[in-house]
Order: sequence, then C-alpha cells, then structure tokens
Amino acid sequence: MGTFLALLPLRKKEDLKESCVLCYERIDFDQDYVIFGQLRDFSEYRDSDPKIPQKPNIKPKHIPLDLWINYYEDDGLEKTREDKWGDELTFVFAEQLKHLNIRGASAKNKAIKAFIKLLPNDIPFILYWH
Repeated sequence: MGTFLALLPLRKKEDLKESCVLCYERIDFDQDYVIFGQLRDFSEYRDSDPKIPQKPNIKPKHIPLDLWINYYEDDGLEKTREDKWGDELTFVFAEQLKHLNIRGASAKNKAIKAFIKLLPNDIPFILYWH
C-alpha cells in the first residue's frame, strides 16, 4: 500500500473554465515520495528518507468549483471532483512541473519530466492521488 500520483493533462488552459472535461491521457509516476513531497506534504515519511522535502515547493490550486473531471479507470469512465482519498482535486501548470527535482528518480519518472519540458507552460495537469 502507499500513495501514488497520476497526472491528468488537459488539452488547454481554457478547459479549466468548462463544467466537465475529459482527460484523455493519464500519466502515472512510479512511487517516489521525494517527487511527491514537492507537490504535497509528505514530511511524515522523512524518517525513512531524509531527502523527502520538509514542505512542498510547488503549490497546487484546487480545481474550479463547477468543474468535473472525467478520466479512464480500469472499469471504464469515471467522473469526479475528488481523488481516491476523498480530497478535492488540485492542479498545476506544466511550467510548475518543470521545476520538479528528479535527481535520483526512476527512468520512467525522468521520462515524464522530459515530456513535460516539451509542453507549453500553460498546459494544466490535474493531480490525481491514489
């Protein structure tokens, strides 16, 4: 068990103004609390890994109140405003994710960062914690 993060990229910034948006892609990070701790408070795990940040350096915002997210799960299409833990979904822009420190990360997580670096800065990413 543990916490995982999937990025649900939107097509454009204006999608944040919609009432419902379909996330066509889902990008799942390998589990890495050093990366996750840059986006959410995981300081409770610092005893097991002192490289985990004491506090996040990237500040996600809550999705707009009238926005619902549709995304694909193994069982089909899901519609939600919450992650698997019951917390309200948040988002960041590609520009913010470009500041992730991935030193020592897995090859997959490095590839995700390389992909993000190629995108326009204003592409929103929904953070789906599970």
